[in-house]
Amino acid sequence: MKAHTILSSAQVLTGLLSSMTPTASPKSSSKHQPAAALTSASGSVTSTPLAGGSAISYSSCLTPTAGNDVTSSISAPLTAFLNDTLGNWVLDGKYQGGKNSAGPNDLGFRWVQNGKGTGTWSLTKTIATPFVISLKAGNAYTAYYFDGNTPINSGTWATFDQKDLSHAAIFVGKSRLTSVERKTAVPEPTSIAGSEHHGLMP
Repeated sequence: MKAHTILSSAQVLTGLLSSMTPTASPKSSSKHQPAAALTSASGSVTSTPLAGGSAISYSSCLTPTAGNDVTSSISAPLTAFLNDTLGNWVLDGKYQGGKNSAGPNDLGFRWVQNGKGTGTWSLTKTIATPFVISLKAGNAYTAYYFDGNTPINSGTWATFDQKDLSHAAIFVGKSRLTSVERKTAVPEPTSIAGSEHHGLMP
């Protein structure tokens, strides 16, 4: 990640106000903005590798957008960003007010606020698949894309305007979800037959 550019309060405010529009940005601009511009005005989300090591930052993000990301439907700008980054996707959890609205994979998504506009997020399952986390704070939201090449189940977040988080949601690439779970050994048919023969199974 490139070094952050320090901007004056007036420059940051001007940049935020000009970027907060209800219409979707072109796909190329949402995905290919310079890293310094993203981090200086758009908050951050990281994921923590299970194997240890440095936290992984997002690959691209949606610029701060006025309105709500997830209500009874998904906002148009967020939908465009999800289509651009994940392709075929599914909403797999929204956490708000201490309650998780689980998606089809029931990943157990939740977040905790530890400071002003900062905190951690976690899953009850470990995944290794592309995903997006959206953050809603104040009158706007942002969304962050990860390529999912490393198994993860937690990370950190910071809102772009340092306001308290209202809610957050996670989206995963549909049909590409790889849930990393402990495998249970299944006895081979001959073992089952032998057990039945010796009266070990009803």
